[in-house]
Amino acid sequence: MQEEDPKTAGIVVCIDEDDKFLIIRRSDIDKRCGQWTIPGGHIDDKDKSIEAGAIRELKEETNLTCSRANLVFLEEAKPDKFYFWAKKWSGDVDVSMPNPETGLIEHDSYKWASINDIKDIDHSEIPIYLLEKALETSENEQNSS
Repeated sequence: MQEEDPKTAGIVVCIDEDDKFLIIRRSDIDKRCGQWTIPGGHIDDKDKSIEAGAIRELKEETNLTCSRANLVFLEEAKPDKFYFWAKKWSGDVDVSMPNPETGLIEHDSYKWASINDIKDIDHSEIPIYLLEKALETSENEQNSS
């Protein structure tokens, strides 16, 4: 049996004014039900770029809107997994919106959590080193302003 090519994913890290990160929990429609993660997902053929796909995923999963100008590349982790930091966004977090393609609600909860809070979560796939990198990038941006 031949393995499928890995799909490209765009993931967006949002940090609030208290240095807390937006994390979302997968709903019971997912085989990873209950797992906490960062907003993001697979880039579609209709997306014009990885950045555009990451911005679309952020909107679909959280209702937050971010422009390309406010998206900062952090790292490509594993093949085809791109992490970004959102400098600014607008909107109120809402994870109850159904996926526009499937009509299913992919996430059932969200919270703003510190790195230490996230380290204590048992059921998580969140790479701490990338959160630290995003926080450092955020602080560098603030210091240079």
